[in-house]
Amino acid sequence: MVPFGGWEMPLLYDGIVEEHHAVRSGAGIFDVSHMGKLLIRGAGALAAVNRVSTNDVPPRPGRARYTHLCDTQGRILDDVIFTVLGDGEVFCVCNAGPRARVVAWLRQHLEGAELLDLTPDYLCLALQGPRALEILRQFLDVDPSGMKPFWGALATWRGPPSETAGWEGFGDSLVKGGGGGPAPSRLLLTRTGYTGEEGVELFPHRTLAAEVWEALVAAGAKPIGLGARDTLRLEKGYLLSGQDFDGTRTSLETGSEWLVKWDHEFLGREAMQAQKSAGTYDRLCGVLLEDRGVPRHGSEILYGGAAIGVLTSGSMSPTLRQGIGLGYLPPALATPGTRVEIAVREKRLAARVVKPPFL
Repeated sequence: MVPFGGWEMPLLYDGIVEEHHAVRSGAGIFDVSHMGKLLIRGAGALAAVNRVSTNDVPPRPGRARYTHLCDTQGRILDDVIFTVLGDGEVFCVCNAGPRARVVAWLRQHLEGAELLDLTPDYLCLALQGPRALEILRQFLDVDPSGMKPFWGALATWRGPPSETAGWEGFGDSLVKGGGGGPAPSRLLLTRTGYTGEEGVELFPHRTLAAEVWEALVAAGAKPIGLGARDTLRLEKGYLLSGQDFDGTRTSLETGSEWLVKWDHEFLGREAMQAQKSAGTYDRLCGVLLEDRGVPRHGSEILYGGAAIGVLTSGSMSPTLRQGIGLGYLPPALATPGTRVEIAVREKRLAARVVKPPFL
């Protein structure tokens, strides 16, 4: 167990490499309940969310959107996922580290809506891997394989009977389809993920959470810790909040312009438009080692013998069996194929710039 974002989190259960391969070939379950779970509600909820989101959040219930929250300078406060629950209700999942800052900032800018922080009462269990949906299907009244990526659904948990009952759901829309009112077996699931594999996130109330975890593990899902979560997301080029962006970088610098819908107003839009026009900003790039070695967060990136940056993330890829990393480079050197070196334990290891994902 290790401290992470103000929580005690499992680094590993049986071993990082073993857990990594289990997700790529079978199914793994992550307890990522440290993630913030926020309910934004009120007549102006959707409009308020769109004013703070770089991406557009569509009105249709069930749609989920990955997006950035930026300050007025276009710098990323956090990357979040918004899921529309219904008229006047939007569910937001944010990262643990910046949660307090995100909550305060959203409350400041959400005109016409209120925010409830439900993090202590609801868990987030991520079930990921080629067998994830097969395992989950037997416990729900809906078939998760019928859900498209970045959609959500309400489901009834049909596992072993729960000893608890009577808790109220987080928002009226979670119980509207529940057959007569609140029930402990109703939960929200979303079809997103942080591994690049098939899978869903389940948000059971804390009174149901242990039952859900134990049933999925008994059915074949392997518990996965933070170590393998990091190698899995890095192979896919997914960013880690507080590390790959830390409050000083914009959506453009992180290579995330695909999350920016310029045709709607949002906080930070003008600053990013000016940055885009100038074109002189650093770019987050992938780096693939050609020599043997394990790059780490903070390792220097060198070009022509001079340091030009540091790795924001780095690890050995269990799948590729090569060192991989992410780091910011000046635009002239951010072209795939550029030869660089990575300083690892007083050695300079040959590497080249690549465009993520690594696989």
